[in-house]
Amino acid sequence: MKKTIIGSVIVCLGLTVYGLSNFEKSEEPAKVVQGHLNGVADFSNDKILVGSSNNVFIGDVVREKGNKSLDGSPETQFTVKVIENLKGNLEGEVTVNQFGGYDEDESGNKVLLLYNNDELLEEGEKYLFATRHLESEDWHTVINTYGTVKIDDSHEMYSLVKRMTSALKAPIVPEAFSDKSNYNNKENLNKSTVE
Repeated sequence: MKKTIIGSVIVCLGLTVYGLSNFEKSEEPAKVVQGHLNGVADFSNDKILVGSSNNVFIGDVVREKGNKSLDGSPETQFTVKVIENLKGNLEGEVTVNQFGGYDEDESGNKVLLLYNNDELLEEGEKYLFATRHLESEDWHTVINTYGTVKIDDSHEMYSLVKRMTSALKAPIVPEAFSDKSNYNNKENLNKSTVE
């Protein structure tokens, strides 16, 4: 009986020590910082949205793939499985790039920079994507704010597909997209001055 009690105490102490040594401090949530992207067109208009896009498709976000900044502001890349193309011919898994992501401020504190209140994509969720392809990185950058629409159910998906299919019958290509230098039309943002 004493051996059983002593053995149980040793096991409990061992588990306690193991648990304490592997306990991770919970990080405070990152401060959310809002940035603003100047739009080159009114992307709330579906005809302009699809006309500005190289690809419009339904896809599932598989996982966050990484973070890479092309101009000093955070951008986040995701692996997305293409479910249905409405414009373009994407297949399998593609890399989708989104403006915004995690960074550090001047004090070394973690911040989440979101542009125009556009939340980061969520793993395991289905979205309608309107993207522009960036050959140099081989990724598909979503058009901010209107280029990702989370889909919660099949009725919503049907409605979005119908809406985008209708817009694709008479797309409007903004003049700004005839000049590729306007592809990444962001203000020169300094993390310390962003609202």
